[in-house]
Amino acid sequence: MASGSQFRVGMDLHSCTAEVQVANEFTIDGRRVVLIDTPGFDDTNVSDSDILEKIAAFLAVTWVPLLSYRSR
Repeated sequence: MASGSQFRVGMDLHSCTAEVQVANEFTIDGRRVVLIDTPGFDDTNVSDSDILEKIAAFLAVTWVPLLSYRSR
């Protein structure tokens, strides 16, 4: 709700988030904030290693280039 994004929220023990999702950017105390929703470990349908691969792949295409850009 804080970001205004429409993330699904699970209300039981079954997994709800299947892919990494990015919320709309918003500001708190003058700082830009972006929430990232990821599938959780102990997923009902996917192994922990598959979840870790999804998160790592997302970070490789988003976070690593951002760090390279900021270090210039």
